[in-house]
Amino acid sequence: MLKELIEYIKEGQADSDIDNYLDSRYIHLTDAHYDQIASAISQGELSLKKASDCPAERFFLHFYETILYVNKSAQEQHSVYDVELVQDTNYSIETVDETESKNLAFLSFSINDDYQPTLIKRATTSETVDEQKKQQTMQSVMPVLRGFMSAISD
Repeated sequence: MLKELIEYIKEGQADSDIDNYLDSRYIHLTDAHYDQIASAISQGELSLKKASDCPAERFFLHFYETILYVNKSAQEQHSVYDVELVQDTNYSIETVDETESKNLAFLSFSINDDYQPTLIKRATTSETVDEQKKQQTMQSVMPVLRGFMSAISD
């Protein structure tokens, strides 16, 4: 999925300099890490911080069947980070069939200081999902992204 995400970024952003950042930190959250972040947030043990408090310039965050490429935004004043997402929409915890081909969905969005996502339109030939599904997907990744970024902030 990482390779497909990089190709999506290159294809959708002609001026992308992603090749310069392929050494970005890659973080794979295990199920235990994911649960730990969710638990810390729900129990108030993790104070949620603004996106601009996060010291990371860019990173790949992989959890379950989702990979996010999070990159500090240099273009828009209202956007703090730009996020590129790839997700295997066939993934199911109950049925993992290695022979089944992946059905990958791609999204691009930006987040503001309060982690409110805004969809970014990209010209791409990749298969896309409908607008409502995109909104649901963006919202579904925000808690773990916010929790992770808050956890690594000073």
